[in-house]
Parts: sequence; C-alpha cells; structure tokens
Amino acid sequence: MSPCTLRICLIMERTQLSAIVLDLLEKETGETYDTLEDSTTLNEGLGLDSLDMAGLILHIESHFGIQIETELLEKIKTVGQILDTLEEKIAVKERRNAA
Repeated sequence: MSPCTLRICLIMERTQLSAIVLDLLEKETGETYDTLEDSTTLNEGLGLDSLDMAGLILHIESHFGIQIETELLEKIKTVGQILDTLEEKIAVKERRNAA
C-alpha cells in the first residue's frame, strides 16, 4: 500500500481507515484478523504487546505522514481510539497544509 496523499486522506471514511489499519496490523504481527471493531481492545482483544503496539504506531505514522505523541499513545486502548486519533491527526495535517 502506498503512503497516503493529503487528497486521498481527506476523502477517507472511517471504514477505509479501519481497513488500512487492519492491513498495517496484519503486516506488523503476521496474524490475520477478520475485522476490526471500534470496541476491540488492543492487548486483550488483539493480543498486542508493547512491541507490537510500537511497530503498529510506527507503520501508521509512516503511512499517513503524521506523528502520534507519546502522551496520546498511553491513552490509546482500543481500535476506535486509534481511528479517532487518526481522524484528528489527518484533520490537523489538512488545516496546516491549507494555511
């Protein structure tokens, strides 16, 4: 999957973001997941340890051209929180590039 361009990111729906995160998650862990639900927890629900999480976040940051601060990472416990953070970061990136 190629890195996200700003124009593509802007028109993405949450389901598209979820599909990209699913792909990145599968690449990071080598596991196959059917779907990602917003309420699925990262460590109990998906079985991610801290190394898996760090790798996933690095893939997400690289793919979308964003940075997720450490303070935010500590609060992310579910798939939905990852998607919420992505939506917020993409919106901030859009505003910066539009200015």
